[in-house]
Amino acid sequence: MKKLFTLFFVFIFSIKTFACESTKTVNHINGRWAEKTSERVVMDIYNDTLTNEYQIYITWREDGLAQKDIYRFIATTDNSGNLKYKNGIHIYRYYDNNNKYEDKIDYTDGSGTISLSENELIWIDDKDKSYTTVFVPAYKNLIKDTTIKNKLFSITLPEELRGFYEIKTEKDKISIFHKDSKKAGFGGFAFGIKAYKNPADHAVLPGSRKLGELTDKKGNLYDIVLKHPTDVQYDYTKSTQAPESFKLLYDIGNVINITGIKGSTYHKAQGTKGEDLYNEVLQKHITAIKEKWDSTKLEQENMSYMYNIIPQDKIGYAYYDINVDGIDELLIGEIADGNWKGIIYDIYTMVNRKPKHVVSGGSRNRYYVCDDAFVCNEYSSGANESGVRVYNLVENSTELYPQVNFKYDGYTNPKAPWFISYGSQINDDNWENVSENTYYERKKIFDKYERFDYIPLNNHKAK
Repeated sequence: MKKLFTLFFVFIFSIKTFACESTKTVNHINGRWAEKTSERVVMDIYNDTLTNEYQIYITWREDGLAQKDIYRFIATTDNSGNLKYKNGIHIYRYYDNNNKYEDKIDYTDGSGTISLSENELIWIDDKDKSYTTVFVPAYKNLIKDTTIKNKLFSITLPEELRGFYEIKTEKDKISIFHKDSKKAGFGGFAFGIKAYKNPADHAVLPGSRKLGELTDKKGNLYDIVLKHPTDVQYDYTKSTQAPESFKLLYDIGNVINITGIKGSTYHKAQGTKGEDLYNEVLQKHITAIKEKWDSTKLEQENMSYMYNIIPQDKIGYAYYDINVDGIDELLIGEIADGNWKGIIYDIYTMVNRKPKHVVSGGSRNRYYVCDDAFVCNEYSSGANESGVRVYNLVENSTELYPQVNFKYDGYTNPKAPWFISYGSQINDDNWENVSENTYYERKKIFDKYERFDYIPLNNHKAK
């Protein structure tokens, strides 16, 4: 049975990077490919710019089949640039006369190799070493069924998900709904892609992330933004977990292939990656170090005075998306070990597509990224007063919005010096005096600091 349906498969795998010759062609593997002999089997490839991984789906396009095979894989590259995957899942999908289906897992330990040769992808499965499948780029007539367009751009969904979704198109937006969940009255919204001229219009939207930028035929620049639902959109009365098809639709929004149309051009990840955004800022810091600016000059230029104290070869930088809006922040700090590892002396973010300074720190006013998405400010006001202020970095803004403050204040209450305040009260005098156990129990969720391996600033090359 397995040999009979070897071509009917879908798989998902991850690719860290292509090596050697493959790095020259990595950009063009996104999109749809077709099995070389019959072209009835198609492969949809999606690149996740956050992880530099790829999700790939392969399936049989012909309707009316009693069975289709589904394969899902996670893979990485070897030293030769080939893709190696293991823990692959093979699923048989059976259809009845009413086109309803049932999935049965065949195995979860699949493995194999995918290699890139010129303009072909070659798949060899370890479960059936005698079989090789070759894919070539698909023609337009093989992608039209799952391509959705508006006035500015199009998106292409995997062939394997055809029939599971409904669409709503507007001139600058495409929304995808899970058909069965919507029919059940639970909304069914899986994801949406929208173009925004003004970054401030999407900065405050929960569940949104910038994917790239689009320029229309008139030269107008748009942010292309992914929007995910913030509440339950599937029929949770039938299951405590989302249906597999809903989860696949939801996840494909993170990596969806987008194409500019009608004179528009889309650039994936443009305007999101730190290495493309902060070159001038880094060059300014390099100049400050080389010219040995004093502390007064540094502070006048909104830079930490610490660069006049720590050794030049101990100053480094990193990129990190603190506010999870899809756009990197620039962090400049000290290359150190132990509790000082990951310390930040300057934070920069993007506001209306321009780099802006957020805050500077010092030896008694240190900043860290904590709990993945917060900025923690460790401060000390004397031997008996110190604390940690926790902030969110507001999207498209330099504002640090206060969340919670933990203060040890032996001056105010020597016997019980543990205090907590919340929200906008961080900088006010409204403090809750708590027990030592309560203090550390509440504080511990923010004790996880990101310990960046900073890149030495001296290694930065101007673009």
